Amino acid sequence: MIFNCQFIFYSYLCTVKKTVFLLLAALFSLLAGCGREPQADPLLRARADGLNKEAFVNRYRDPDTCLALSRKALKFIADSLPDYADGVLRARNTMAFAYYQMSDAESARKQLDQVDKLRAKRLPSMHNGDIEWVISQLLRARLLQRNCQIADSYQLLYDVGRSGILERKDLGLLGSYARSEYYITMLVLNFHYRNGQEGDVRTLIGEVEAALPDLKVDYAQDMALNYALAYGLQSAGESKRALEYCDRNIKILSMPSAFCTYHYANTVQMAASALKSIPGTASPDSVLALYDTARCAFFDYGDPYQMLGGTTSTARYALLIGDTAKAHSVLREWLDWTKQHRATAATNDPARWSPFKAPKMELGLFDVLLRSRMASTPDEALRWYLRHTDLHTYISRNEHEDFALQQSLAAATRRSSWLTKTVILFGVMAAVLLGLTVLLWFSSRRLRREKQQLEAAKRRDVERIANVETTLSVLRHDVSPFMGYLRNPALTPEVRDEVLEQLLRTFDNIKNWTRLSIPGGMAFHASRFALQEAFEEVRAQVTRPHADVDLRFEPTTLRLYADRLLVVIMLRNIVGNALKHTTAGSITVDATATGDGMVDITVRDTGSGMDAAQVESLFRADRTLPEGSEHGFGLILCRYIIKKHDDLTRRGCRIWAESTPGKGTTMHVVLVDGDNGR
Repeated sequence: MIFNCQFIFYSYLCTVKKTVFLLLAALFSLLAGCGREPQADPLLRARADGLNKEAFVNRYRDPDTCLALSRKALKFIADSLPDYADGVLRARNTMAFAYYQMSDAESARKQLDQVDKLRAKRLPSMHNGDIEWVISQLLRARLLQRNCQIADSYQLLYDVGRSGILERKDLGLLGSYARSEYYITMLVLNFHYRNGQEGDVRTLIGEVEAALPDLKVDYAQDMALNYALAYGLQSAGESKRALEYCDRNIKILSMPSAFCTYHYANTVQMAASALKSIPGTASPDSVLALYDTARCAFFDYGDPYQMLGGTTSTARYALLIGDTAKAHSVLREWLDWTKQHRATAATNDPARWSPFKAPKMELGLFDVLLRSRMASTPDEALRWYLRHTDLHTYISRNEHEDFALQQSLAAATRRSSWLTKTVILFGVMAAVLLGLTVLLWFSSRRLRREKQQLEAAKRRDVERIANVETTLSVLRHDVSPFMGYLRNPALTPEVRDEVLEQLLRTFDNIKNWTRLSIPGGMAFHASRFALQEAFEEVRAQVTRPHADVDLRFEPTTLRLYADRLLVVIMLRNIVGNALKHTTAGSITVDATATGDGMVDITVRDTGSGMDAAQVESLFRADRTLPEGSEHGFGLILCRYIIKKHDDLTRRGCRIWAESTPGKGTTMHVVLVDGDNGR
């Protein structure tokens, strides 16, 4: 309705103002409204809820008024709130309860069928479907109990308990009402229809008493729950405690706003039952007067089930104390009422008439009738006896079915318990195995890590040993010739100076090698610098032993990301080695960008070259130099410098040689580009 008013208002403004903007706003409101679920008018919903609440309040006090209000609520919802499913469910369940109070089982079942049918649709607007279903199932269980279909009743209660709906904490007042109805139904089932034989009755009573503070609904529900507890305690032989709950109801009934004929009659009858069980508390005439007061109140209330119960209880106690006349009087009053009620109901609506059924109550009635010997003829006594026998057979058959169900459920419970314990056991075993697996995994991981550390330490030890062997080999290989030169007395000063310079460079390489190859040695400092600066520094440091060799450093604008000192040491060694093995021709130092963030530095010479075996052993620190080799410690140092750079950058820094005997050698050094790398 609100949405339609918005659309009309926007459309009117569009007509008056002639603006496209307002028209678009109207269309936007239309599209937005189509995507939302229509919301019920709060005032209309409050009115429907009010009718349902008023009907609920009258469910015990006046079932006829309860029915009238529920019908009014259903009509109002159908006319004004057709999508209010929760309101329909509440009205149907309330009507079913009112029919139950009037002993109209067929009408009650029809309302419960409507509840189940609507709940099965699972409408989006339905929020209380589950709890209303529980309430309807509990009332079905009571109807089955009255017909002594005990097994079917208990099956419903079992299903409700297993559903878990009653354990939810978000159901508010309806949840409290359903839980209290569940306990009332369980107490009645155990103590009236099973004679308290199902399980530990005191455990059930203790559970209900513990839950009492959380089961507040209204005065009527408080009295119903108090009566159920009193009934259970009386059946369990605790008459004094049963009287305590009767006193609670008397206090509630003393309030005019809470008085209810139904609860008054129930409470007085229960008090009489408790008093007769406590010797010396009340006289037999006083107890009989209480029974008769309750019976008269039930007749005023008009529920045939309770009327029959009141009649049977009063007549039985009258016979017990020897007042046969009183027993005959109340029994005759019931028989006359039954005959008159049957005739009136059949006349008013023959199609709907069905005889009132309450096998357990009727069995008690015919038992009292036979014991009272008030049959006027032998045929009447025979009819009563045959009816008593039929009822006893029917009830016994249902009790046998209930016993079979209990045995089946007990076996299922044991199997479930065994299965649960088995699952728990396997779960514990699985958890232990999982824990052991995790422990073993961590242990194996730790062992692998320790093994890797040991292998790394072993490699370092092997490498250090190789370094020592290499150092000794180099000292013997590179230093011995220089020492021979220096011992020559005919050596010219110029040659002597050159030999000394080469010897110093060899010792400098050994020093740098040692600093690089031992832990805590030379620190590695990476930076970005111009490669041309390194070229110039190397050009200034190398000496050409042969004047016929042309040494060229090609100009470059490339930059490196590397340790500048180590790059200079490396290039100086490579260029020095090329000069040593090139007696004529040229040596060219150049650099090119590879395109993948790296720089390829090449040193090409026209020297003597090497074969494949020499190239393969050129950078190997784990091999001693072969006798007669012309390559010394400098290139091994270069290989370590490259390894230091690759360990830092992880970009694939590398060094290799390409050589052909007699045609020269080309050394390649690949490092990270200072502009495009890293």
